[in-house]
Amino acid sequence: MSESDAFRVFDIQRFSIYDGPGIRTTVFLAGCALRCGWCQNPEAFRGEHATVLRPDAVMAEVLKDLDYYTVSGGGLTVSGGEPLLHIAPVQALLTAAKRHGLHTCVQTSGAVSQAHLAAVLDLVDLFQFDLKHMNSARHKQLTGAGTERIHGNARFLRDQGATVQFRMPLLPGINDDAENLERTADFLLGHGAADLRLVPYHRLYVDKYAALDLTPGLPALVPPTAQDLQRATERLAARGLAVAVDG
Repeated sequence: MSESDAFRVFDIQRFSIYDGPGIRTTVFLAGCALRCGWCQNPEAFRGEHATVLRPDAVMAEVLKDLDYYTVSGGGLTVSGGEPLLHIAPVQALLTAAKRHGLHTCVQTSGAVSQAHLAAVLDLVDLFQFDLKHMNSARHKQLTGAGTERIHGNARFLRDQGATVQFRMPLLPGINDDAENLERTADFLLGHGAADLRLVPYHRLYVDKYAALDLTPGLPALVPPTAQDLQRATERLAARGLAVAVDG
């Protein structure tokens, strides 16, 4: 089996309710160009913890819950890692999903070639697009890459008329300060986006690092308090954004 017709899958999560509308199956693919200090899925860093599968095998698993997608408006979400690194098999998987009438969602960091986004544009009903920090130098410190490609890809998707749901992991003391929230609002409003989903940082993933013999990038980081969430939500809402909080 060649890399061009398969991908490395480290989890297939059924009955997902936070990865797009309705009840969904989320397929997590290994591989990512970023190394975020708070990454919830360190399994994506190293391929030995994943299973090499063809798109048809993955689709067979996804279709087990077809009835739930039908009644809930759900479908398939492809996540990672960064799923759009695996463009040929992801195209094949999304094509199969559309053939079965499924709603499709791709979760992306935006740190990919614009050509890869263009290749799946007509196959994706919803892009969930992460904005982690607006300052490029700080973003590079936190993730290993600046914001130029990411922000360019966000503009590209909006310009192409794609449905994009922007998300931001809320990281106390890192990206929840007034300046970053204001710059985030400026970016979204400047590109015609009216809403933002906040994803509160949590520490449930930390045990994964120990199991994989890895060290978390930000071991002292603590989850946001209810007051932290309220403060961020109110500041963004004051700029006219509709803000939702995951979980």
